[in-house]
Amino acid sequence: MNILHLSDTQLSGSCQRISALLTKYGGVESKHYVWRTRVGFREFPVDLCPMNTSLEEMRYLIYEWADVINYHNRWKRQEIFQALGTPPPDTPSVIQMHSPRESENFKEELASGIPIAVVAQYQVRQWDELRYIVPNVVDIRDPLYISDRPPYMTTLSPVVSYAPSNTNSRGWDDKSYGSVNPVLKRMRLKGEIYYDLIQQKPFLDTMALKHRADIGIDEIVSGSYHLSALEYLALGVPCFCNVDDKTEKVLKDLTGCTTMPFLKANKYSFERELRRIIKGQLWCVLGLDARDWMAKYWNPEVLCEHYLKMYNSLV
Repeated sequence: MNILHLSDTQLSGSCQRISALLTKYGGVESKHYVWRTRVGFREFPVDLCPMNTSLEEMRYLIYEWADVINYHNRWKRQEIFQALGTPPPDTPSVIQMHSPRESENFKEELASGIPIAVVAQYQVRQWDELRYIVPNVVDIRDPLYISDRPPYMTTLSPVVSYAPSNTNSRGWDDKSYGSVNPVLKRMRLKGEIYYDLIQQKPFLDTMALKHRADIGIDEIVSGSYHLSALEYLALGVPCFCNVDDKTEKVLKDLTGCTTMPFLKANKYSFERELRRIIKGQLWCVLGLDARDWMAKYWNPEVLCEHYLKMYNSLV
């Protein structure tokens, strides 16, 4: 089976990670074409793009090579079709939603009749029309997601790592910056922690900083988790999220697990919970538990199974 992923932007690198994982572990051929390879300073690994693939090559991949097309966020509005001057093919397809419903106009996608897939995060509750729930992908066997730090290494002042997408939206993507940043700045000034604020960096630079983390923070307001949390957990770094009952049910249904791997806190309890972990020097043990959870419930074979089941139902 040949799977072609199409996206206008990198979407935090998620499309490329899905495609690479399927090729490496799924027994299929998978390619990802992205129109814009970077947004600001955020840059991720690239498979196919306008710089290395001609329009003639893309015409062949879209209309002849692909057995299934996985659109990411957009369908026929994708810029590749504007460049080709042709409509999307009749190939079996799925539209995978990564963004909140209110973030842009998705009426055309919903009216297309193409099945909708949604990543198993807070977006699920926004898409009543979905047919598939799929995981965001982290390959825990990739060296990028394997910590090279000795187990049980502790320090009096741990490195607390925090990577909000931005700091001024006051929405889902600022990842509770207004509540988290003041706490971490205050604790850093008192010498209680080292604080890595990660923003607008290329992917490899971001991962290098996450490798030195002792404790990670995803966000503590939306009731969900993001790709950032999965990256921390894969590295054996315990990570704060305020996962609510709805997201917990989605995760339990998806994985069959009975426990959550996250450190739970909201904006009222976050500082207290962070201090508790630091005082007890608990982050190493919690981190090993997090990595074990990922190895059991988020390993490449499990991740591929969700996607392959979806693709096989389309053809």
